[in-house]
Amino acid sequence: MTEWWDGLTTLEQVFYYCAVPATVILVLQTILSILGIGNGDSDVDFDGGENVDFGSQIDANIDSNVDFSSDTIAESSTIDTIESASSLRFFSIRGIVAFFSLFGWVGVVLAESGLNTFVVFFIATICGLIGMFVIAMMFYLISKMQRNGNINIRNAIGHTGQVYLTIPAKQSGSGKIQIIIQERLTEVNAMTNSYKPLSTGTMVRVVAIIDINTLLVERQD
Repeated sequence: MTEWWDGLTTLEQVFYYCAVPATVILVLQTILSILGIGNGDSDVDFDGGENVDFGSQIDANIDSNVDFSSDTIAESSTIDTIESASSLRFFSIRGIVAFFSLFGWVGVVLAESGLNTFVVFFIATICGLIGMFVIAMMFYLISKMQRNGNINIRNAIGHTGQVYLTIPAKQSGSGKIQIIIQERLTEVNAMTNSYKPLSTGTMVRVVAIIDINTLLVERQD
C-alpha cells in the first residue's frame, strides 16, 4: 500500500485526498438520510434566516361557523392535499461533500491519463459542480416526497397565517403566506379581494380555497 501511494504523483495524491474522505462521508450521509437520521437539511428554511414565531399569533379557537361562498370554493371537493415548502439547497454540507467526492475521482482518472494539469482541474471542477447539483436535487425530491400528499388544504380555512410574499390587491396576482396546517408550518400561494395589497408580515385569515395551490385570504383585524 505504501509503495503504491509513493508511486503516485503529487497531483494524483491531492485528488485522492479529496476523493476518499468525501466519498466516505457522502455514503454515510446517504445511509443516515435513508434511515431518517440526521436529515436536518430537509427542514423548511424560510428566506432571510429569521425565525417566525407563530405560536403566539395563531388563534387555535377560531369560530368554525364561517360562511363561505360556494362559488369561491367550487373546486374544493376535488382538493385533497397541498405541498409544503421545500427548498433546493445547492450550497449545503451534502453538496460540498459531493463536490469534493466527484472532483477527486474525476481528477484521479484524468491525472493518470497525462492531461495538462489546468485541464484536469477544470474538468474535475465542472464535474464536482454537477455532483453538487445532482445531490441537491436528489435530497430536494426526497424532501418533497416526504412533505407531499398528507396535508389537507381544507384544514386551512378559518385559520390565520402571515404574509411571506406580498399579495396583490383584488386578485390581480398571488403572493405567499406562511400558515400552520395540521401542526406543520407551510408556505402556500394566496390571493385576496382586498382593495389594498397585503404586505409581508401582515396577519391574514383564510376564507376560502381558490384552487389546489391557492388560498383566498383577508386581513386579520
